[in-house]
Amino acid sequence: MSRKTASVRPILAASVSAIALAAVAQPALAQDAGEATLEELVITAEKREQSLQDVPVAVSAFTSERRDVAGITGIQDFVNFTPGMNYSGTDRVSLRGAGRNTFYIGNDPGVASYSDGFYSASSSELFKTPLFIERTEILRGPQGTLYGRNAIGGAINQVSKRPSQEFGGEIRASYGNYDRTRIEAVVSLPVAENLRFKVGGSQDHQRDGFIKNIGTANDGAKIKRTYFEFMVEAEPTEKMRVFARYNRSNWDDTMGVGDRLSNLVTPYDTTRVFGPIGQLQVNPQFGYTTPNPGVEDPYVQNTNTDGYGQLRGNHVLTATVSYDLGFAELKYIGGFQQYNYQTGGDYDGTSRTAGIPGILAGQLYFPTQTTDFDENKRYYSNEINLTSNGDGPLRWILGVYQYEEEYRQRIQLGNPNQAALATPLTLAGTPATPNPLRNFADNQATLESKAYAVFGQATYEFNEQFALTAGIRYTKDKKSGTEYQRLIIQTPGIAGGAFAFDVSSDMDPTTPGVQNFRALKDSWDAVTGVLNLDWTPDSDTLGYAKYSRGYKSGGFLLGTLAPDPTADQEQVDAFEVGLKKTFFGQFQLNAAAFYNDYKDMQLNLSQLNAAGTASANNFVNVGAEAYGLELEAIWRPTRALDLSASYGYLHTEITEGCCFYDPADPGARDPNATPSGGSVVSNGAPLVFQTLKGSRIYQSPKHKFAGNANYTFDFDAGSLILSATYTWTDETYYQPFKSEANRVKAYDVTDFRVLWNDVDERYTVIGFVKNAFDQKGFTSNGSTTPTAIYDSPPNPQVGGLTQTRTAITRGLIQPRTYGVELQYRF
Repeated sequence: MSRKTASVRPILAASVSAIALAAVAQPALAQDAGEATLEELVITAEKREQSLQDVPVAVSAFTSERRDVAGITGIQDFVNFTPGMNYSGTDRVSLRGAGRNTFYIGNDPGVASYSDGFYSASSSELFKTPLFIERTEILRGPQGTLYGRNAIGGAINQVSKRPSQEFGGEIRASYGNYDRTRIEAVVSLPVAENLRFKVGGSQDHQRDGFIKNIGTANDGAKIKRTYFEFMVEAEPTEKMRVFARYNRSNWDDTMGVGDRLSNLVTPYDTTRVFGPIGQLQVNPQFGYTTPNPGVEDPYVQNTNTDGYGQLRGNHVLTATVSYDLGFAELKYIGGFQQYNYQTGGDYDGTSRTAGIPGILAGQLYFPTQTTDFDENKRYYSNEINLTSNGDGPLRWILGVYQYEEEYRQRIQLGNPNQAALATPLTLAGTPATPNPLRNFADNQATLESKAYAVFGQATYEFNEQFALTAGIRYTKDKKSGTEYQRLIIQTPGIAGGAFAFDVSSDMDPTTPGVQNFRALKDSWDAVTGVLNLDWTPDSDTLGYAKYSRGYKSGGFLLGTLAPDPTADQEQVDAFEVGLKKTFFGQFQLNAAAFYNDYKDMQLNLSQLNAAGTASANNFVNVGAEAYGLELEAIWRPTRALDLSASYGYLHTEITEGCCFYDPADPGARDPNATPSGGSVVSNGAPLVFQTLKGSRIYQSPKHKFAGNANYTFDFDAGSLILSATYTWTDETYYQPFKSEANRVKAYDVTDFRVLWNDVDERYTVIGFVKNAFDQKGFTSNGSTTPTAIYDSPPNPQVGGLTQTRTAITRGLIQPRTYGVELQYRF
């Protein structure tokens, strides 16, 4: 099926599947409807075990069993089924509009991820399969009391499968298209009544990439990943419980952390020798006669430099120790993680290697440009909390928290074949410091972060119907960092391009030489909390009204010597009403309506650096608001049929913020542009500043829908489950400007699964197809913002050059994948 003709097929397939399943279910409905009941799901969203339907918090919870049946295998699947959640494909999660839109260090995410209670600043923990994860809980809305750090949008809790009391384990093996194999196994080893271990591991290897490369370099989006974990759980005394987990993962593929899958989807810029806005090198696509294959098919590229994504030394150690004091439980949660991540590859977007004549005086310009990204991070945290026991009207929890992080990052853009870059000159014509790596941009940064918090929360039940929860948290954040940037320009406009010149920003002109580095240091603190009134008129109904305040520390954008590198702390005042209702034990409906008022929301905006020689990433604060409605429903009309659906409506709007130019539309020529604040001219190109007021918050689709239907046929020999999933995501903006280039169109995806279980549930065979109709969908702008193109010859206008089009890189959903999985339990 071609992608061009498949646009209506997912809707038809989902409709037909639902009708067919309903038809199958009808004869049995009268027979066993009364026996069909929904199982209770116990979660730990508020750091104590409670039924999902008893927690006055908007939570989407996914058990390993549900993930297997519905095919929730990765972070994008969680996003599809969670109202208000989005994932850009570049390691950035958002909830209800709160997240972050930058990968530069010095600023924090807006959604906190926890693995067995330990805060993890790496998305790699979110890619564990159902074999290793018992439950994933996604808490929507500010979690400013019990979680606090970076939970202004919400929190994600991953709960591992613990060692079993009995010897046993499981082996899973799968094979799919793109020559993908995965094998994983776990085994529990109880050595005493109060001591048990668990060991597990996996290897996932996809040899053919999702993006076909017709050039000489490797394919894009290959996968090669290994994972190992070791657990111990013990009860040294009757009142003490100990759990510890160590895991290590290594990735060596062309996908990278965050499942980066992106490609240039617009024609090459072949007519202009040198870009007018912040360009440092001659346009490597100038005069190129081979068309960009990504225009016709975004899953095809043509490059000559191998891409890579390497996660090395990713070690995680976490421990939980709890002691029953009788009146309360004393618990320690601590952990340590470190990793090195490197990614890079082709920067010029072509496979040409021959020198381009006639551009630089007396020499060829070699078009091969490369990019390399390297980050090293290590961090640890400690938490001690005291949680009340007993069934009295008052429940409470008190705690203290500490976090410390060290982070280094380096981003290099180079041209290894351009000899002049190795011996640049100053603008005065004297020799500058040698540049042996031949980088034309070298950004380096370091960061040290420390955070401390104390918190408390209490719930008082006035009677069987009404309860009030109040919580408060005080947080202190400290950050200090350094940054260095070197920029080398080689343009035909300076000495005919025969020489390269150091044009780095000078942060201290009073000191001789170029001071292209600086140090930044600051601290922030906040009081956050929650006030929640809940109403339980009967055992099947919970209503609540809640106010909460969330906070994200201020920070820096380190590495680009930006004119505005520091942003104030971000704050949200959130109001929410919710209802959780179960009808006859068979139908469950959870609803939440919310309004969030953001103060000083942090944005990373690509603007010019202080010297006007290249793009920099300013860190700014804006005002914003978000409101919406979230619905989740589960219906089990018979024992055999399960239906589930979720819907999210999310309205976001920036209410104040000015004045910035849009890199995709510098001249504000788009009909939706909102000019404000004047203009300047950069190398003949007008930059018209715009207000952000009225723009959507980045990464926030207005509508989302997901539905799954599965039917179980029971036989003497076992059971057969048929499962169909349909998801739809509305158009999304990935920059806070209104230009069309920043908008990603809506897309939908349909998945099918068939599961066979033997009667003893020792064997499972799964056949699956994801994105069954091979729909094309974009998840982001990739890791770069769309940029303006000024084709030659320019159309002269008052004020300078005229933009003719935009270069756009898009993040992609995965194409159609299919395969079979075998599971064996012993």
